[in-house]
Amino acid sequence: MAHLSPDPARRMVLRTGCATLAAGLLAACTRTRSGSVTTVTLNVADVVDYGNAVLSFATTAIGLTFVSTAMGAANVAMADTVIASLRTALAAFQSAAGASTSVTYDSASVKTAFDSILADVGKVDTLIISVITGTAASLTGSVVSDAKTAAGAAQTLIDLLKAMVDMSGPRLRGALPSGGTAAIGEIAIFAAVRG
Repeated sequence: MAHLSPDPARRMVLRTGCATLAAGLLAACTRTRSGSVTTVTLNVADVVDYGNAVLSFATTAIGLTFVSTAMGAANVAMADTVIASLRTALAAFQSAAGASTSVTYDSASVKTAFDSILADVGKVDTLIISVITGTAASLTGSVVSDAKTAAGAAQTLIDLLKAMVDMSGPRLRGALPSGGTAAIGEIAIFAAVRG
């Protein structure tokens, strides 16, 4: 699939949104260093909210005829498996976190659950978002437009989740200026209207 570079207005939004996104990331996680050891502390609510929003997006998106047709039966079945796995990983993360508002990524159970969340949202990106942003690029209509907007929001949340533990810095492919909150809102509207 060919990826088109964003138009100039989108590039400007991305540039101006970077500072806000970086500030949002500071609230989602913290990094502390002791000698050569870096500890990453994750905000449990952000991980759960972002993960659940991506889950809602994926569930709604594969229910759209143009998405499921473009994906094909085999990929829809794979997406169903990924959705179930993401649901399980989010439950495991919440279980590992318990009543804590923040947890360290270095904890074995937290790391396992969070890495599973990252793997699953990566598959949502590959299986569903790429279909909407690539295959459906030439389609028009309100359903397609809504799906493209929600796919951009889901991409933002995926990038935010990955950035929580990416020591090289945040990934900003689809960032909305106000970060996770705006992306969650976009997906909630998409799920309410198209679900």
